[in-house]
Amino acid sequence: MRFTRQIPIASFLLSILVLWQPSLADSRSDVHWNKQEKTPSIWEKNKCPGGFSQSFRLGGELKNPTTYNLQNLRNLRDALKKQNPPVVTEITVSFQTGSGPRTETYYGVPLWELINNPKAGGGLKPGNSGLNPKNSFLRQYVLVEATDCYGAVVAIGEIQPSFEAKKVLIAFEKKGSDGKVVSLIDEGFARLVVPGDKAGGRYVTNVRNILILSAPASPLKPRYF
Repeated sequence: MRFTRQIPIASFLLSILVLWQPSLADSRSDVHWNKQEKTPSIWEKNKCPGGFSQSFRLGGELKNPTTYNLQNLRNLRDALKKQNPPVVTEITVSFQTGSGPRTETYYGVPLWELINNPKAGGGLKPGNSGLNPKNSFLRQYVLVEATDCYGAVVAIGEIQPSFEAKKVLIAFEKKGSDGKVVSLIDEGFARLVVPGDKAGGRYVTNVRNILILSAPASPLKPRYF
């Protein structure tokens, strides 16, 4: 009796499994469709195309975000010299590259002035001060990014006049081999120049973004201090 009763029960379970199979197939196709929707777009695939830069965006934690091209930078350099003749807009640097040592004389706009002068960035805005707001600008830094997404960072403390006061430059011209001042050709319209660096790793060429950001708050809990 027990054996004969189990036969209809088994048949019933098999029928449920047969009816369930299409729904399983449908769910698998839905998963496949969702994966297709997450495929990166053409823009995402080409967001770092590289190539010659013709302008850069100045933004982040500052009062006057804007976009600069070559003529804008020349106008700003001239305005800064008129406003304050001693301002440094020319610097000679020596640094090591992959092909050997290099010495260049560059002309441009001081990074500090680009960020803080009223005619340019207008000054820093408060960023992430962490748990202690004292000297919060010392948590801020400048990310300089190229068209191929290569980037380097300069801390605000490096260029702040009351701290290291390093004369970092956003250069758009250099002295040619004949002694004449020429526009940058193989370096984009603007590049970062960091005097004092022995290697040229932070000499970002083809600049497309200059962003002021803040270091995140420490992930450590107070008990670990």
